[in-house]
Amino acid sequence: RNICSSSHERYRWLMNIHIAVVDTKGQRILKEKAIKFISSESNGAETIFIGRVRNENSGKKVTAVTYDAHDQMVLKSFNSICELAIKKFDKNARIFLEHAKGLISVGEISVLIAVGAGHRDEAFKICRYILEEVKHQSPIWKKEHYVEGTDRWLSGHSLRPKDEIK
Repeated sequence: RNICSSSHERYRWLMNIHIAVVDTKGQRILKEKAIKFISSESNGAETIFIGRVRNENSGKKVTAVTYDAHDQMVLKSFNSICELAIKKFDKNARIFLEHAKGLISVGEISVLIAVGAGHRDEAFKICRYILEEVKHQSPIWKKEHYVEGTDRWLSGHSLRPKDEIK
């Protein structure tokens, strides 16, 4: 009986989680899609984080960013991050997480996290938790393209567990 209950719980969580790596060659990340996914009459709060490509970084003028990712590993990390967020903060939360892959111009959406939860505190905590964990756990690489025609891959965060980082 516990096995059935556990399987049902995992299936319910999967229904409450949408994750994707969005190839910018043919698709865009849409906030309307996120809002539709997280909407529920049981929500008391909804939070949305939209990360966009900005026009400057470390004093250099940026024209675009290229994101590259190991899709399967990214999706695996996204799923585990979202499942843990639900377990930690709100077992009924609905989570939408998409990250771009490919060339993205200044002003375009690179990452979108949307959370529907019972209360605002949980919605904010889940959204922030997911953002920070994605930065540290997901194999996504970023190359900035500059006004003068140069580009540079940026150093990222270690993907090792935090307790292994000295």
